[in-house]
Amino acid sequence: MHVPVCVALWGFDADTWWITPLVIAALVVLAYVFRYQVLVRFPLWLLRHTLYRVHVHGLENIPREGPALLVSNHVSHIDALLILAAQKRKVRFIVWAPFLGVPFLRWILRLMRVIPIDSRSGPRAIIQALRVAGEALAKGEVVCIFAEGGITRTGFMLPFNRGLEQIVKNVNTSPMREQGTAANTSPTRERGTVNDKQVPIVPVCLDHLWGSIFSFQAGKFFWKWPKRIPYHVYVNFGKPLPATVSSFEVRQAIQKLSADSALRRADKRRLVHRQFVRMACRHPFRSCLIDENAAKPILKYGETLVAAKLLTKRLRKVLGDDAMVGVWLPPSAGGALANICLAFLGKISVNLNYSASQEIVRSSIRQCNIRIVLTSRLFTHKMPLDPGPGVELFYLEDCRKDITKWERIRTFLGVLLLPGFVQERWLLRLGKHKPTDVATIIFSSGSTGDPKGIVLSHANIAANVESVVQAVDPTPRDRLLGILPFFHSFGYTVTLWVPLQVGTSCIYYPNPLQPREIGDLCKKYACTIFLSTPTFLRTYLRRCEPDDFKSARILMCGAEKLPRSLAKEFEERFGVAPLEGYGCTELSPVVSANVPDWQQGSLRQIGNKPGTIGHPLPGIAVRVVKPDTLEDVPLGQEGMLLVYGANVMKGYLNREDLTKQKIVQGGWYITGDLATLDEDGFITITGRQERFAKVAGEMVPLEKVEDEIHAVLGTNERAVAVTAVPDSKRGERVVVLHLELAMSPQEIGKKLAERGLPNLYIPGPRDFLPATEIPVLGSGKLDLKKCKELSLALAAKGD
Repeated sequence: MHVPVCVALWGFDADTWWITPLVIAALVVLAYVFRYQVLVRFPLWLLRHTLYRVHVHGLENIPREGPALLVSNHVSHIDALLILAAQKRKVRFIVWAPFLGVPFLRWILRLMRVIPIDSRSGPRAIIQALRVAGEALAKGEVVCIFAEGGITRTGFMLPFNRGLEQIVKNVNTSPMREQGTAANTSPTRERGTVNDKQVPIVPVCLDHLWGSIFSFQAGKFFWKWPKRIPYHVYVNFGKPLPATVSSFEVRQAIQKLSADSALRRADKRRLVHRQFVRMACRHPFRSCLIDENAAKPILKYGETLVAAKLLTKRLRKVLGDDAMVGVWLPPSAGGALANICLAFLGKISVNLNYSASQEIVRSSIRQCNIRIVLTSRLFTHKMPLDPGPGVELFYLEDCRKDITKWERIRTFLGVLLLPGFVQERWLLRLGKHKPTDVATIIFSSGSTGDPKGIVLSHANIAANVESVVQAVDPTPRDRLLGILPFFHSFGYTVTLWVPLQVGTSCIYYPNPLQPREIGDLCKKYACTIFLSTPTFLRTYLRRCEPDDFKSARILMCGAEKLPRSLAKEFEERFGVAPLEGYGCTELSPVVSANVPDWQQGSLRQIGNKPGTIGHPLPGIAVRVVKPDTLEDVPLGQEGMLLVYGANVMKGYLNREDLTKQKIVQGGWYITGDLATLDEDGFITITGRQERFAKVAGEMVPLEKVEDEIHAVLGTNERAVAVTAVPDSKRGERVVVLHLELAMSPQEIGKKLAERGLPNLYIPGPRDFLPATEIPVLGSGKLDLKKCKELSLALAAKGD
């Protein structure tokens, strides 16, 4: 008998050749049966064990059987694959319908039984897709929706659509209900129930995906080099929520998962000074620090690392075992190098506030047991310092005398030839530094009382830097204009460490109150990122030329409220819109920010809402609560703003009692600011708890009165400061510190009444107190403590 060739290939003899077609048929059947495992699960396994390392948390929150609605944020093109790879159940994803027109991908998506949705086809198509999702849940399947409706292009989580609410509402719209099954037609049936059990809504947070090649970081998908391989991503499944929750509540839960994930990743995040070493070794010839007042105006990354290594070697002998070291320097190349060296040495840097009184500075030195303060002769000549007994001033320029040319060359060759991990781990011995170690102590501005030492760890700084980088998206092509002092937490974190993480150049200038020089610097070096305060913007409006800031793509303002009129006037003059952010020293410091809107054709993602302080940064969660009970208030209502995340300080220096008062409920920090949250997740600050006066038993918002007076005067200048003094009849009375006014107090009071301000809020003519200046802090904030003291003194004279 003739034996087919295939029989020989299989190794069968002539008597068993007939088994061959059965084997082939069995293989075909197996391939069909397990096509999902072969075509979907196996590629996911490869993805998870090659290009990516997928870390999963909260897997127990997905039910092993029965329906569940997964609601996830949307960061990249592979989000669905990562959710599939992170758990074992089959998931039906709601996807954009045009994806089903892509060759090969269409076959895979159909195999996954995705639910297509396309808003371009009209409301009926959307309703039908959501109905199909509801029917799938009614059958006991798992459905996943990306409630943002698109991949984020800003790095922030977008507002959530209400589609998820409609899905659980449609759970009961199943074929069985339409047939009149008794269980499904019960009038007591709640939304989102199957067989009298609620369908759980499981929030899903995809973390650390921004920056992968499949995200829109750097303004493009795909066409960028991966930052590292394997790239670590984190899939977090939250505790199931009831089907009655709103889309906003689900969004809040995912934001909290983002903050939880950021906390868990503390030991995985490279500390900022170690990342600087890696960046300097990778790009030694890229410009780093630019300071026209320095001996060498431009330092490249390699030169900056060389200077830091040589200075660190000298300081190691000088500082000895001192744990904390003072720094008395302005924002400059020298100030940056001093802080870098202290981080290399594992010392705690304490940047002293040279705009404060000598008494406050000496108090800071005593609280930290500082023995040595790093400074320069030139700066102490301009800003003298009397540190008190037992404290030595060390002048950094004295170290240059000991450094030979050969030592510089040898160190620079080491930077060029040795990889970054050798430099930071073996030569600088930075591997022993832990995230929990204290990085810096920054003293609060003291705007409402005595300044307090705020203890920030390396983990705090690294986490906040990561969040800021995702929000602002700085690149090596950017140049950041740094004018904020390093004793200001915004200056320390954002203008010192942020640019060093990504290879951005930083141009330093020591005095933010010299507008012409700052405008010239911005124009000369084509600065693209500018960080300032509203107080400083007012001076630039008067003294800078219209084209000084034309190169800026982001102008971020913090430290105080940004008036809309000021923002509008600045944009009209300079062509760049100031964006308001928010933070405080205890939060390392940045909490939220507005960012430029993204638009392409008809697609638009809103990143900026004037009048708000923006969205919480990635990795940070916020709540608005009742001040007395700390219970969440309904959406849109005013309450106390609480913040949670890896950026929350370790505590106050030697003030455990105060730390416990401010950090509550497992890590939520009480900001003291009153705020509202809108449905899109934007935060609006409505006042500060300390900035209220109790007049005749009623709480009067002093900041609102202040804003209304400025509006009546029609000025963006800070012409008045509103505070309160004791009053024997009404408890307190509202008073106005003011410079020269364009109208009389009587006229101002009349116009305030015309604007609808209650009579109780309107100060009388005797409550207007003329002053030679309005007290402000070095950061540009109102000095509320001095305003109060000055008002009491002036009111006493008037009485």
